Amino acid sequence: MAVNAIALQPAKAYDLLAAQPVSSKGLSESAKFNIVVSAVADMDGSNHVLSRFGDSIWDFRPYFEQSNVADGQKYIPWPGDCSQELVDDCKAVLYAWFKRGLPGSKPPVAMGICQAAIASAIPMMRWLTALNIKRFDQVKPIHVVNYVHYTKSRLTRNAGSVYDSLRILDFLWVFRNDTSFPLAACPWGDSSLWRVSGLAKQVGRTETGKTPIIPPDVQAKVFNYCEEIFAAAPRILNERDAGSLGLRNPALIRIRDAALYVLSITSGMRNEEAIGVEAGSWRSEVRDGIEFHWVATTEHKTGKGRVEFLIPELTVKVLALMSRYAKPLQEMLALEVAELECNPTPQGLTNRMLRLAKAKRDARKLFLCTSRSGQSESTGYHVDALSNGGSKVSFRRLAKAAGTDWQLAPHQCRRTYARNIVESRMGCASLVFLKWQFKHSSMSMTQLYASNPMQDASLFDEVLDEMTDFKVDLIESWLGDQALSGGAGRQIKKSRAITLKSRTALLAETAAQVHIRATGHGWCLAQEKGCGGAGLYEATRCVGCKNGVIDESFAEIWKGIYAQQTELLTIDDAGPAVRQRAERDVQWARQVMVDLGVLLTPDTSNLNGAPNE
Repeated sequence: MAVNAIALQPAKAYDLLAAQPVSSKGLSESAKFNIVVSAVADMDGSNHVLSRFGDSIWDFRPYFEQSNVADGQKYIPWPGDCSQELVDDCKAVLYAWFKRGLPGSKPPVAMGICQAAIASAIPMMRWLTALNIKRFDQVKPIHVVNYVHYTKSRLTRNAGSVYDSLRILDFLWVFRNDTSFPLAACPWGDSSLWRVSGLAKQVGRTETGKTPIIPPDVQAKVFNYCEEIFAAAPRILNERDAGSLGLRNPALIRIRDAALYVLSITSGMRNEEAIGVEAGSWRSEVRDGIEFHWVATTEHKTGKGRVEFLIPELTVKVLALMSRYAKPLQEMLALEVAELECNPTPQGLTNRMLRLAKAKRDARKLFLCTSRSGQSESTGYHVDALSNGGSKVSFRRLAKAAGTDWQLAPHQCRRTYARNIVESRMGCASLVFLKWQFKHSSMSMTQLYASNPMQDASLFDEVLDEMTDFKVDLIESWLGDQALSGGAGRQIKKSRAITLKSRTALLAETAAQVHIRATGHGWCLAQEKGCGGAGLYEATRCVGCKNGVIDESFAEIWKGIYAQQTELLTIDDAGPAVRQRAERDVQWARQVMVDLGVLLTPDTSNLNGAPNE
């Protein structure tokens, strides 16, 4: 019987899956073995089972919607070198979690199950097997303590990874009634996994497990290198279209790598969202005379679905370039789709259904890659959306080519984007693409979020978190041994002698309460009353102001102020008023440099009045 195009459209086998028990406990070995874990149904209504409870591999391919997950990450390869009792109980609790969810929460997505099995269940089973422990009811508190120590020693300074690695013990306790050999006692005693992993200690902010921020000099090198690639891209694409370059030519791959970095760093997208961008998914609009640019994608992490990200005009041009780059690869996918739909053979039907579904999902994607594995019969290549692993390789390759040894990774871009916004707002950096993106300096994050309800709210949350981190870092540096000047700066230096019971808690609490604004030559802590902004234009007002803090990051600014005012003193016809003010400002600038250790001794012989407080 021929397999027509409609019959090849796969769907989740809802009826079959809904008929499966929600627990494996109490079933005969045969019934438990045959529980259907994953299946698809074609449009003719025929079910195709992918994996059963007793299989050595669980196949979750139909349940992944993320564009950047490679097929190899969609399986759980249950270990054959561990006892069947350990494996079956791990299967039982993860199956229970998948079907019912934790108490008070909805069931996890397939990625959660796969990650819990690979990162937590399988490593722990192998560790127990090395101790000749074959069942979970043989696990004693000393074993748990040792395993926690072993896990933390492997994952130094990363509480989040420790938590993820120990989760299977939590599942084994929460779903203990689903296991054949349940744990005898709660693995955490009177505590919890949250506390044992170290996550509970992270009050406000911590460096533990923090995604690194890409240093400014690395950003500059990579961005400049990307611009060089984009400048040469039209010529390279012309050569490809003329048949002079193959689709796997390194020059073409560099265009894709550069575009992925620029999209990620200028939008704040996660990697899965960047890879999910499709041809024609961006738009521009004019509001109150200002042009905004938006790009749409799908957010899977928290289930928001379709979302839009604000991007600068530069990124719009990059996406247009990627549309041209992706066109022949999209045509190859379309050809593969046609081949799969017209294949009449019943052999390998299930795999063809799954491949067809993925090929159709990727057909309009921009960030595509080619591989000779699983190649199409007519093209010799297999085309897929770039995976997360492929993106990591791309970023490292890009950083190396740009002349930096920084281990650039996709997940660093979102936090770096948030940090760039914060530093731009705080006057510490002024990136051109942020000026384009936010249009004018007075636009607040609230106004920006309100401008488009389809935006990803969690990105704004991360910006606010980064603002808190920035302020904590700043205040912590002030409470250290850093040289300070300004009225408030001198008071802070006096407070360093006070012993604090919890420095971390104090910093987190203080950062949330204190308003800190950059003036360009220092920091202003004024809450309600102050100079009314006069210190922005008359820098020396901040030196004696009770709300002013001048730290070492502004030393060069004050050197410049000192040089400028000193130069004014050499002008003979400036007039007595100008000369009097210049003499005053020279002394204040000199005082700041002394406070910051730039000059050793102050000359206070001619201080003509203090700045207003």
